Amino acid sequence: MKALYIKTMGVFVLITLLWLQAESNLFSYTNFFEYRSALIQFSGIIAITLMTMVMLLALRLSFIEKLTQGLDKSYHLHKWMGIGALVTAVIHWMIAIVPKYLVRWDMLVKPVRTRNVLNPDSLYSIIRPLRSGAEGLGEWAFYVMLVLGVISLLGAIGYKKFKLSHKLMSACFLVIAYHSAILIKHSYWPYIITYLVLAIIACGMFAAVWSLCGKIGKKRAFKAHVSGFSHDNDNQVTDLHLSVKDWPGHRHGQFAYVNIGNHEPHPFTIACVDRSDGQLRFLVKELGDFTAKLKTQLVLGQSVTIEGPYGQFNFDDTHPQIWIGGGIGIAAFKAALQQRQNSSAIKPVTLYYCTSNPSSRFITELEREATKAYVTLKIIDGRSQPYLTVDQLLSRHPDIQCNSIWFCGPIAFSNQLTQDLTAIGYDLDLFHREYFSMR
Repeated sequence: MKALYIKTMGVFVLITLLWLQAESNLFSYTNFFEYRSALIQFSGIIAITLMTMVMLLALRLSFIEKLTQGLDKSYHLHKWMGIGALVTAVIHWMIAIVPKYLVRWDMLVKPVRTRNVLNPDSLYSIIRPLRSGAEGLGEWAFYVMLVLGVISLLGAIGYKKFKLSHKLMSACFLVIAYHSAILIKHSYWPYIITYLVLAIIACGMFAAVWSLCGKIGKKRAFKAHVSGFSHDNDNQVTDLHLSVKDWPGHRHGQFAYVNIGNHEPHPFTIACVDRSDGQLRFLVKELGDFTAKLKTQLVLGQSVTIEGPYGQFNFDDTHPQIWIGGGIGIAAFKAALQQRQNSSAIKPVTLYYCTSNPSSRFITELEREATKAYVTLKIIDGRSQPYLTVDQLLSRHPDIQCNSIWFCGPIAFSNQLTQDLTAIGYDLDLFHREYFSMR
């Protein structure tokens, strides 16, 4: 992820340099309104670039998933870039609007502007009359997007309303794209920044239209039916088996969206190795209304829609590995255990299964698979043992700096590990985790 952040920052550095090329007199301006004009352009360019990145990250495209090292990380970036886009848009709005009120309240004097005579046959003679309308449309689209963005971040709405809000955001983006294209400063037109911004806007418009047409994820959606299920009362987990028609195959550590009974699609880790037969297994923990009711709503042969596979949690490195499964996060390691049984390249692996609701049946299955995969298994029973800490890992793995760590589990657990690993100088490029917060 660090490399991706550096590349992203590189994009914004490039944009800034190209903007400075077009705004070459920036440091010789003599009044506030000249600086205001320049900063309106700069903040608008940064805001529309961030918005476009947010739109593209939501498309679930394969090449973007590879770039971000997994769809979960795409959505993690989507969220934080969305916040950045809203903050930048607010700054853009303040630079544009606040001085107008200061002029109205006689706190600021606006200089007299003289308009150049336009060539009636020029393109700008067509564009300039559109600028006033583009300003107004962009302002109202910003207000709507700001409200929708805050509601989404608060997570106070259900999936269907959340999905609708994002459709409305796509529509707002198209209006803001028009606003941005029309209001590029005329003096920028001979410079590269203009054509780069127009290309960015075009990419964002493609993403918005793709979203509005309901195309996201459709190429990876497959029909399936329930081929088996059981419920373990000890750890409150439903063991779900699906038979998927035309399943393209998956790698260990990947996940898929499962939509049962026309509810919200939920991301679940695929808990079995690919056998090229379309048979998939999911371990579903009771963590909310949908998952708690699942065991009573399943019927053999029931139709299901599945979308995937997604994810890059693939254990692909040359280091000795420490695997940590927190609660139902252990599902991410089930397929990896099966994969190792068929692998000739066996690197040292220690698996920690941290649970507060252990199931003797599941632990027996896990022990059997770990033995076959030559994995050292450690059970951390939260009822009678302290939670796993970095200090405990250090005592068991003095050479921890030479190990990669693969984690799947609760966010708070992950954040604590990240904080403590940072404190001991561990290279976080070797710490891999899944982000299963997809909003």
